[in-house]
Amino acid sequence: MQDPYLEIPSYLEEGKPIVLARIVKQVGSAPRGVGTRCLVLQDGSVVGTIGGGMLEYLVSQGAKEALAQGKTRIIHFRLQGEDVAKTDMLCGGIVDVYLEPLDPQDPDCRRLFPEVKAAKQSGRGGVLLTRVAEGQEPGRPGARLFLSREQIPQGLPSELKAAWEHLPKSRPALIETEKQVPVFWEPLVPSEVLYLFGAGHISTFVAPLATLVGFSVVVIDDREDFANRERFPSAEQILVLSPEEAMGRIRLDSSSYVAIITRGHVHDAAVLREVVRGQAAYVGMIGSRRKRAVVYKALMEEGVSREALEKVHCPIGLDIGAETPEEIAVSIIAELIQIRARLQGLKTKAGEAVA
Repeated sequence: MQDPYLEIPSYLEEGKPIVLARIVKQVGSAPRGVGTRCLVLQDGSVVGTIGGGMLEYLVSQGAKEALAQGKTRIIHFRLQGEDVAKTDMLCGGIVDVYLEPLDPQDPDCRRLFPEVKAAKQSGRGGVLLTRVAEGQEPGRPGARLFLSREQIPQGLPSELKAAWEHLPKSRPALIETEKQVPVFWEPLVPSEVLYLFGAGHISTFVAPLATLVGFSVVVIDDREDFANRERFPSAEQILVLSPEEAMGRIRLDSSSYVAIITRGHVHDAAVLREVVRGQAAYVGMIGSRRKRAVVYKALMEEGVSREALEKVHCPIGLDIGAETPEEIAVSIIAELIQIRARLQGLKTKAGEAVA
């Protein structure tokens, strides 16, 4: 799934006006939560999703009106009774969606959104503040402010600085202020990156699926015949490097996920030796339990700690009985989704925390 904040600068650079749609308030059950966002283009087509179905259709129609008028809109969805049955989406919940036209000629847009994209891609993160008001010109002074992590809390507006201790640090929220214009507080966590070591057959299925569910994919392999754009058109980056060379080019942190799917256990061991030194949120390695024992034994003899190796998911992927490359790719993506949800504190359909 495309991240709208990574796409906005390209549309603005091409001179295409768009609408940024965000769920700023939710009460009760809804398909997506506060902070979910999408872009709506001039023809009504949607980049990303805020829930699909009737909700997305109504947002698309409202966005076209907002573009035509050049002013912000707040669409209130309070669906009950027959309306719920018609949408088959909201289960009686209440959702407010803020529609904000983005003008390619607006210098604030052209400055701010590339900053947002760079902060997400670099791993720095930050917070985007938007004053939520109906019928306003989006480019008005003070309508939006982006602060990098280093600028918080010193750079906050006065009405938010006083409330800093009570503000949610990692989740979006609509904050009421003394100025009577609520501010949408939107922490922007770095984009999750999947570092895919190995450009073989299974990886060609893993990469597009990972992109589809929101990961930026970096493919790493020292074979140019395998690690190329023709085989991995959806990859954000392709590095034709050895594991040792690659580790000098990348930084593994809490937004990094690593899948080791190389052409043999010797290469797997070489990659694992490097990545266990980092701070990745997830490291998975393909192979049987027998292969795992061989690789782990060799690495521990080199001084790699058992504790570090116990954090590695091997065999990689959820145990769903996968056999074909396509099925194995699905099992890997399922495990990535599960780990990401756990780290984000999300819940299962039954309302339980992800285990």
